[in-house]
Amino acid sequence: MPEGLAGNPVDTGVPPCWSLLPDAVRAEVEALAGSRLTGATVQRNGLHPAPCVRLTFARGVRILLKCLPLDHPLLPRYRDEAAINRQLPGRVPVLRLRRAWQSGDWWLMAFHDLTGARHPELAPGSPDLSRALALLDRLTSAATPAPLSDAAGFVDSLDQVLGGWQYLADIGADLEPWSARNLDRLAATERCWRHHGGGATLLHADLGPDTMLLADAGDVVTDWAYPHQGAAWIEAVLFLPHLIRAGHSPQQAEHLMKASTAWMEAPGEGLTFLAIALTGYWERASRLPTPSNAPYLRLYQAQMAVVGRAWIQHRTDWN
Repeated sequence: MPEGLAGNPVDTGVPPCWSLLPDAVRAEVEALAGSRLTGATVQRNGLHPAPCVRLTFARGVRILLKCLPLDHPLLPRYRDEAAINRQLPGRVPVLRLRRAWQSGDWWLMAFHDLTGARHPELAPGSPDLSRALALLDRLTSAATPAPLSDAAGFVDSLDQVLGGWQYLADIGADLEPWSARNLDRLAATERCWRHHGGGATLLHADLGPDTMLLADAGDVVTDWAYPHQGAAWIEAVLFLPHLIRAGHSPQQAEHLMKASTAWMEAPGEGLTFLAIALTGYWERASRLPTPSNAPYLRLYQAQMAVVGRAWIQHRTDWN
């Protein structure tokens, strides 16, 4: 594990939504299930701001419920998630939406939950690794060609978002020694990935252990809120840093990724450039004020910047 990477903050600090919902709204959820509630379990939801709870009902119905106040600044993202889910064809391995609706001061999304569903463990030696990589490939295959014809291009949408090294250079940011020594090269190459990123795959663009569910009935992804279209290998490159964060060295992580068809399609130069852009984004974002609705977000981004620096050092000869 890269030096400086410790801890694994996943709690958003937001209380479970079921206990906060008015009685009338909870009654609507029970009406959707067709029977009374028998159990509620908080679902670990990573850094996503919407509280998430797994509900079981008397007739065996299972619902995964997300809920967000209407005044939440990220409400449009969750409305987008519902719209995307409704449009995805059956071949795409995604947790399926039963209903999304507004009730009172809340936005709710009820998904068909899967018995025994759990997030994959990505640590070295985990039996979940092969399933997670297989799910990644199933996803990119099923999403090619992109089933949403109006999906924006990933390159066009993220060109000005990914990166941050030039900004950090412009403000004279206090960087750790390796970044400071190589800042000119990092800034000069952080936008070069865009020349390699075009493609016909609908990208989830947020794939990681917290957006994957492994279940006997079939492994699926969750939290698809970004309708972007690009090269399939981008999905694999965005996933790899989670392996390093889970304890793999960059070399070990890349070796594991060779089991992924999407990864093997990645152009070596484009892969390195995207790693540089991602890391610049994390370095810049980690220095922003902490949002009240995601108290661990900046710590997570700082950790991912450590991951990204280790990965870039592995892929370059920059000392």
